[in-house]
Amino acid sequence: MNRGLAGFAARYPLVWHVMEAEGAGCATLYPAASLRARSGLPTDSANRNDFQIVTLPGGATAILRAQLMHDERLCPTLAGIFTGQPERWRDHVNQHVFFWAGEDRRDRFAAACIRLRARGAIGSGPPPVTLAFDTASLLNAHAGTAHFSRINTGSTVRGGARVRRDEMTLRPVSNWNGERVAELAIRGSVPIESAVR
Repeated sequence: MNRGLAGFAARYPLVWHVMEAEGAGCATLYPAASLRARSGLPTDSANRNDFQIVTLPGGATAILRAQLMHDERLCPTLAGIFTGQPERWRDHVNQHVFFWAGEDRRDRFAAACIRLRARGAIGSGPPPVTLAFDTASLLNAHAGTAHFSRINTGSTVRGGARVRRDEMTLRPVSNWNGERVAELAIRGSVPIESAVR
């Protein structure tokens, strides 16, 4: 493990994935884009204005969460290759499985999911499920596709409305040099076997 990966795992020994309870019990975490593809839905880079139920092969279900990346709020934050292309940014985000690096962000996100879902079309449900992952194990398995962000990449509310989003927002964990981290993102699917139960 290189210095960036090792340092990241030492600073953030656990990371957390928060998922809707209906998707719990699965063996693999999939990015939103992969869940859509697996369920036979077309590619869609529009903002998700509500929670969406998707049916997977074999009859299992998963929930795609509402997004907080409406064009009018997202566009002013986009720079670099994403300038003026909100669909391209959302597609970029939808290719990753996200983990919170801090307990405070994890807990605020779970509480926000409960509030937002209760207001939406599918209504409230059981509380989200939180999975804790051993960061070193996760990075050993996904070193080449592991990225970190200093911001919540998927929200343009509050402070998220004032931050720049570009091709450097998600940076390789192998290049981590002690920066404060909000999210760990793995591009592609993540088996849950390394989760700390």
